[in-house]
Amino acid sequence: MGKQIIIRPRASQDLDDHFTYIAQSNAEAALRFFDAARLTIAQIARTPRIGVVYPIQSDALQGLRKWPVKRFRQYMIFYLDLPKVVEVIRILYGSQDIDSILEREQSG
Repeated sequence: MGKQIIIRPRASQDLDDHFTYIAQSNAEAALRFFDAARLTIAQIARTPRIGVVYPIQSDALQGLRKWPVKRFRQYMIFYLDLPKVVEVIRILYGSQDIDSILEREQSG
């Protein structure tokens, strides 16, 4: 049993966008990615302190953590470990300008 999971709309869109991108060249890999992302989010909900704290200037995102998607380690799940929930903020690919993207995020 883990914490409740909240996936912000931007994180949900990230998941869809990555799935679509991967599916353009390999539909089977896209399905594996989607399943791996969901399983990784469930793992984070069970053990939320598993992720490494990600340093960020935004007050709204203090305590932000990151953890790679299992078997797709170039994709990172960024989340907040809150008292009763794990809130998934974004799911980003390693070559994206992660700092810039996260600095634009606002609180829930």
